[in-house]
Amino acid sequence: MIDKFLKLIKSLVFRIHVLKGVCLILFLVVVFRLYAIQVTYSADYQAYIDRTSTIELQKNVPRGVIYDRNMDVLVDNEAVSTITYQRYSDVSESEMKEIASQLADLIDVDFTKLTSRDLKDLYLEKFEDEAKELYTKEEAKTLEDKELYQLQLSRITDKMLEQLTDHDKETHAIYINMKKGTNLTSNIIKKGATEDEVAIVSEHLEEMPGVNTEVDWDRTYPSVAEWHPIYGRVSTYEQGLPATLSSYYKAHDYQSNDRVGLSQLELYYEPLLRGYKSQYVLTNENETSNYDAIYEGQRGYELVLTIDAELQAAVNQIVKEELINAKKNSSTTQYLREAYIVMTNPNTGEILAMTGNIIEWDEEAKDYKIIDNSLGTFQNSFTVGSVVKGASLLTGFKYGDSWPGKTITDTKMYFKGGLIKGSWKNLGGVDDIAALKFSSNVYFFQQTISMGGSSYSPYMTLNLDLDAFEKYRSTFNEFGLGVNTGIDLPNESTGLIESQRTPGKLLDFAIGQADLYTPMQLVQYASTIATSGKRFAPTLVKEVYLPSNDDVSGKQLVKGFTPNLLNVVELDQTYFNRVHQGFVAALQQSGGTGYSVFAKAKYNPAGKTGTAQEYARDEEGKYIKDANGELIDVHNRTLIAYAPADNPEVAISVVVPQCELPSQSHPISLQIGERAMQAYFDLKKERANIQNNTVETDELTVPADEQVSADDSN
Repeated sequence: MIDKFLKLIKSLVFRIHVLKGVCLILFLVVVFRLYAIQVTYSADYQAYIDRTSTIELQKNVPRGVIYDRNMDVLVDNEAVSTITYQRYSDVSESEMKEIASQLADLIDVDFTKLTSRDLKDLYLEKFEDEAKELYTKEEAKTLEDKELYQLQLSRITDKMLEQLTDHDKETHAIYINMKKGTNLTSNIIKKGATEDEVAIVSEHLEEMPGVNTEVDWDRTYPSVAEWHPIYGRVSTYEQGLPATLSSYYKAHDYQSNDRVGLSQLELYYEPLLRGYKSQYVLTNENETSNYDAIYEGQRGYELVLTIDAELQAAVNQIVKEELINAKKNSSTTQYLREAYIVMTNPNTGEILAMTGNIIEWDEEAKDYKIIDNSLGTFQNSFTVGSVVKGASLLTGFKYGDSWPGKTITDTKMYFKGGLIKGSWKNLGGVDDIAALKFSSNVYFFQQTISMGGSSYSPYMTLNLDLDAFEKYRSTFNEFGLGVNTGIDLPNESTGLIESQRTPGKLLDFAIGQADLYTPMQLVQYASTIATSGKRFAPTLVKEVYLPSNDDVSGKQLVKGFTPNLLNVVELDQTYFNRVHQGFVAALQQSGGTGYSVFAKAKYNPAGKTGTAQEYARDEEGKYIKDANGELIDVHNRTLIAYAPADNPEVAISVVVPQCELPSQSHPISLQIGERAMQAYFDLKKERANIQNNTVETDELTVPADEQVSADDSN
């Protein structure tokens, strides 16, 4: 039986049947597999094919335009022609170098930024035989590849590098740019390409896969106010994402070479200004690339600032002129270096203008030069002096240590241990209003002694309850002094708190000779006084619109910013009225500390001047000493003001650090403040006249279809 079976297996017929069976099984496997591919899993495989032959890419769009409050363009975009390269993972380095060489024949590329290391690497690549002669056979046997490479680099001389042609260097510079970023990143090869270069590259695009001609954008500043530091800067393509925020940006769909806001408004409002990138599909068929747009993209939202460009330009010029005039025409301004001013609407917190300038001697030009330091208006803090006396008086009213009509005798105050305190002169009898008008120190010294649980008597021991520091500071904070103002900009300073807690320093606090404040804090304080206790956050962005080329009437509002009321100082209106009267007297009444400059002002100003004692410092902040090694006394000059006094619509703060020597005063802070206020009201009047003339013209214009001749009217 077994023998018959073995014979059957060996027979040819059986083998044929087995082979047919195997073929049938294999055929069925193939059929079922084809069915699975073409029917069951058809969608999955099609998606896979699409992913391998189709790539979704993005292109940058212009950033949002920034306007001033009158819709004049402050920050715009300027189109710049660029040559780009889209990097792919399946392209070899040799292919990229060949493309780079072709591009070098078509365009001019700046290769001067190639480093010595770049050039040496290029030499090793171009001159392989000569490169092998830079080390001996013994060195090749004993050293590792990395060590040999470093040895080669160290032995390449400048003369050897002279063998590299300009074409070699251009090619290498292009190749380095092509390698930047990750796969599918659009790398800029040349920014600012000429029309001829764009044209000739466009003609050869099929020969250079990945190369394209595009349009990039640069920020421009076309307004009369020019560039202002509060706008901030945008990173270049080479800089890309800042290293400290790279992870954050990539998590929000940024590419490594995207341009982003680096500072101030450009950084603070980056999510609005960046826009939405255009999206398109790149399809490769038969080595031909086709770009199909799936979303055209949208440039960034448009920001309308509270800044008045014309007023800003005028204030810039005023500060420059006053600084230069003070340095050139006064012997007391030896250590004057800078000046700051902020102007706001006290009823809303809208910032109308903010300027800070540093003046330095230009040895080459033999003249003074001005450097913009407007960020110092909210990042730098100073000893501000008597401008705080309005807040000091209200603190006294609040705790019952002063009251409306309280009168004291302003004369020198003597304390045990030889301490002598006084005003800038003996003022005699002064009440609360006169204390502000004439800037009496003694009035506030006596108020502070009362707050410290004592009363003044000649040669007394100055032993006070130092909890009065907290009473003063808590009230000052309500006016914006010593706290965040709430401005919509990063890196705001809150000033500096005096670390000493002594009775003498408590007296100094009441007259602005202790804690340090910023000009932005001062203008918020002035505004809070002007509005009888309403403290609004300083605001720079007024409105946000969808991007469009329409005029303001056709733009679509996305968000309008309402005034941000931070707090209300809960004090009796009678108390505020007394401070208002004192501030009016200081600027408008004979003998007032600001009367000499504001006497002829027609806009009904109110305010308070300040003088603070300091020691002279250099541009690095280091103390300057005289020939005897002694510190040099100087005065800071400050001013807060608002107008009209009976219905405030503008408030200002002016700070001019170390502007004068104690021997002779200089009115620069008053002159800057008065001229800036006058500029505001002059602009207001000029615009009102233009508006009135426009209205009158419109009323007199008769539509063409209604016009009739004299004959027709009979």
